[in-house]
Amino acid sequence: MKGKTLEHRARRQLSQSGLADTLYRATQRAVDKRNATIEDHAEWERRRDHARQIKLHTLCRIDELLAQFIERAQANGFVVHAALDAEEARRIALRICRDHGVTRVIKGKSMVSEEIALNPALEAAGIEVTESDLGELIVQLLGQAPAHITAPAIHLAVEEILTLFRERLAYELPSELRFEGAAIPPRQRSAIARDLTLAARRFLQRRFLRAQLGFSGANFLIADSGRLVLLENEANIRLSTTLPRVHVAIAGFDKLIPSHDDLATFLHLLPTSSTGQRLTSYVSEIGDGDGRHIILLDNGRSQLLADAEHYDLLSCIRCGACSNVCPIFRNIGGHGYGGVYSGPIGAALLPHLGGIDAYGDLPFASSLCGACSSICPVGIPIHERLLEWRERAQRARGTSGEKLIARAFAWLIERPAWFAAAATTYPLAQSFSRLLPVLRRWSSERDLPEMPRQTFLEWIADEGRETQRREEER
Repeated sequence: MKGKTLEHRARRQLSQSGLADTLYRATQRAVDKRNATIEDHAEWERRRDHARQIKLHTLCRIDELLAQFIERAQANGFVVHAALDAEEARRIALRICRDHGVTRVIKGKSMVSEEIALNPALEAAGIEVTESDLGELIVQLLGQAPAHITAPAIHLAVEEILTLFRERLAYELPSELRFEGAAIPPRQRSAIARDLTLAARRFLQRRFLRAQLGFSGANFLIADSGRLVLLENEANIRLSTTLPRVHVAIAGFDKLIPSHDDLATFLHLLPTSSTGQRLTSYVSEIGDGDGRHIILLDNGRSQLLADAEHYDLLSCIRCGACSNVCPIFRNIGGHGYGGVYSGPIGAALLPHLGGIDAYGDLPFASSLCGACSSICPVGIPIHERLLEWRERAQRARGTSGEKLIARAFAWLIERPAWFAAAATTYPLAQSFSRLLPVLRRWSSERDLPEMPRQTFLEWIADEGRETQRREEER
């Protein structure tokens, strides 16, 4: 849901019946599983600290490690391309498709492909695109963007997916699973969800077998060996990178880690933070290039790397844990953010990657409770970055209406006679605050306090007179 303002998108999301409940159940389930897993993980905090050190060390040596990765990857048989921005990445991807006569592609889950708007570019060129991740397939059939970094269809109830599959995949419930009414009976929910998954598998099997090229992202790029590492639970990425005759991986340079020895730390942190698993179901380490393509994407990352305050945002491993605990995300979902990355990390990243003019309001979509920073597996102080973004946004906008009102109040309070006169108009100000556009937005979410019957000085004077009267009566 792009366009409009954060406020407009948020109001649209909040108006959707049942959305917040669906989001809460799904995110809380992920958080509970994550918490249960780390209870038995004695070295969890040490691993978090170690992961942060690895990532920051990598970013400080990025030129050296990137050159090393490219050299080793090419020696392994990969064809490595560099893309400065999304447009160049799309051009490279389309050129590879043309060079190989590709008309049908299959895609493993890849947020960076969403970042560069790859699907619309391929479809505009007449290429059939199929998302192979179950959640990504669902939102593709709906014509929507992913609603969560790791759980694209987190915002949808099973009933909505059932209706979608009936309309788009000609799906019919087996007779033993049919039910009366609109809501699926609780005792049948798991069985119907399983049957929907099997229907998606049957659909995808045909698409896998006919695909001529497979796109993937990369969870990690190992600098000293030139290898790609991919983590997943559905095996769709493994099929997308092996069945088609051509494989293209797209990744930002922020996916680099120095060595294979560093990988073990992240193989524990990522699945636990994302889904509460001790280890993910499938880990693919691709070292034999054999003509595979890697598109290394910048797209604003170099500019962010040069930001001394915010460069650590590039250490994000895209686990989605910060969204799972965020009270804002739990109410408006990923589509409320208006960009490819949502949740607290999206609110901090998108102004860098997409520009402050387009995304400068996102840092204000936060309660600054700090839950995102506490759960981040690589220790990014996300809420602090959001607060810093707010300060930057306010500086860029110049003097705000709130600042002008604050200055006027400061001037008034320094002049007791003027303040006393203004205080008599306070009840009118309470009424006008709901009528004037400049104040209505502020007062619609806040109640102005009741004015005391006396000022502090008046109260002191009365108390003094009362004390003097009592003493005289003695």
